[in-house]
Amino acid sequence: MNGGTFTQGKEKERAGIYFNFKTTAQERVSIGERGIVALPVASNWGEAKTFVSISSIEDLNKKVGLSIEDPSLILLREAKKKAKTVLMYRLTEGLRASADLSQGVKATALYGGSKGNDIIIRISENVLDQTAFDVTTYMDEAEVDKQTVKKAEELKANGYVTFTGTGELSVSIPLTGTEEESGVTLNPQAGIRLAGGTDKAPANSDYIDFLAAAETENFDVIALPVADNEQLKATFAAFIKRLRDAQGQKVQGVTAHYSGDYEGIINVTEGVLLEDGTEIKAEEATAWVAGASAAAAFNQSLTFVEYEGAVDVLHRLTHDEVIERLAKGEFLFSYDARDKSVSVEKDINSLVTFTAEKNKKFAKNKIVRVLDAVNNDLTRELKALIKSKKGTGSDLPATNDGLQFVKTMIIQYLTTLQDAGGIANFDSDTDITIGLNEDRDGFLIDLAVQPVDAAEKFYFNVEVN
Repeated sequence: MNGGTFTQGKEKERAGIYFNFKTTAQERVSIGERGIVALPVASNWGEAKTFVSISSIEDLNKKVGLSIEDPSLILLREAKKKAKTVLMYRLTEGLRASADLSQGVKATALYGGSKGNDIIIRISENVLDQTAFDVTTYMDEAEVDKQTVKKAEELKANGYVTFTGTGELSVSIPLTGTEEESGVTLNPQAGIRLAGGTDKAPANSDYIDFLAAAETENFDVIALPVADNEQLKATFAAFIKRLRDAQGQKVQGVTAHYSGDYEGIINVTEGVLLEDGTEIKAEEATAWVAGASAAAAFNQSLTFVEYEGAVDVLHRLTHDEVIERLAKGEFLFSYDARDKSVSVEKDINSLVTFTAEKNKKFAKNKIVRVLDAVNNDLTRELKALIKSKKGTGSDLPATNDGLQFVKTMIIQYLTTLQDAGGIANFDSDTDITIGLNEDRDGFLIDLAVQPVDAAEKFYFNVEVN
């Protein structure tokens, strides 16, 4: 089922639910269970070119095999300060570390990257069977796998290394210092350390692959944490516009130093200083902004929300500078000298060109989140309603019964939204109009929604075939 905007009298090619926000209401995000961020990372370990869902430290350890404190995961750490779930996408994979365990027997890191150089393989005699060997794999000096074998061909791959070759094994010989034998570095205490793992810097094509892969994922906000790359940022903005306006997937994108002039793009132009001395530049701060934006409830603004762990901004601005840059649609952080905290100056997106259809309210992300919530949630609920009817062997009838079915669902949803403080002044008698379409095979739904923090109602219609 497809979605997007529609023009009266011009039917869509694909069956689906089509939304058209009129006057000042063409923005929407997800109210349901929010908090999902799509994030590309240039990490030093893990499977490349695929998404891994990270909701906890346990997820990271189990699915990726890294600690949250790993330096290559700085973007994940910043996003996870707020986000419920991060869909982490490793952009590239470098060379894989390896080492010879004995004559003709080799261990190779499961993934490319410099982290593979922290893998150690220790071979020792089994205490119960002197003809067998215990082969133990360590990552960061912590045991991650242990298996007992008599010959190399019995070794099985684990989550960190693969084994190749056949023949006899021999006990790892501890060396003193950091000596090398045949190009293989041995750990003085544990055994054989893998070597040769390298990282690979991501190229534009890797970020394009990320966007292509993200198109089939479910997320609320997506980040593009790159610095000086106008071409890539323009591609990113076009991607967000296509999802929002052509496909009806109401998401927001966060990037740095890019004047998108679009309610779907948040433009971060300042960074912060963390308490441990780490400088988070604007492009890196996009991860935190994406996480915070995704995690924000539909009725919540990020204005004045503190950036956890930040003790200063990278560039302190004067009052006049702040006013000037807010007018340009820039997402800024402010430093409060009284308690040495850092917080969001104003929760805005990059929209600065206002029209009759998109007024200044559309520059507020809180308003966008409410309107997007209506779009995404009603689409989801209508799909579920239609599928539930098909599950009983029938379709949702294009009759008065069907009309009442849909209207009741919308009233329940909007009433819940109002009770939660997302909208105001909802009137089920005047704010919802439902009728059959011209071919009498679907519904035309007109809605009026007034987000809290907005003085007027936003009108849109829904066509369900």
